Amino acid sequence: MSKEYKYTYRFSEQTVDVRYYKVESNKKLTRSEMQDIAWSVEQTEGETYTDKDGKATFGGTEYGDDAQYQMEEGSENLLDGDDYDW
Repeated sequence: MSKEYKYTYRFSEQTVDVRYYKVESNKKLTRSEMQDIAWSVEQTEGETYTDKDGKATFGGTEYGDDAQYQMEEGSENLLDGDDYDW
C-alpha cells in the first residue's frame, strides 16, 4: 500500500557540462564520422576507442556549477522564508 502525500513539489535543475574528446585519423572525416568515433569511447577520462577510421580519446568532463532551477509544480504550496529566488 503506497502512502499518499498532501503536497507534491517538482522542479528541474539544468547545468552545462563540457566533455572533451580527441579524435585522430589518417584520413579526412566528415563531422558525422568524427562524432561517431568520439561518442563510441567510454566516458572515463583517458579511455580510448579505435576502429578502422581512427582513434578517440576521452579527455574528461568539466561539470557545470551554475545550476538554474525552475519550479514545475507546487510553488503555491511552498512556505515563505527562504531567500532563494528561482
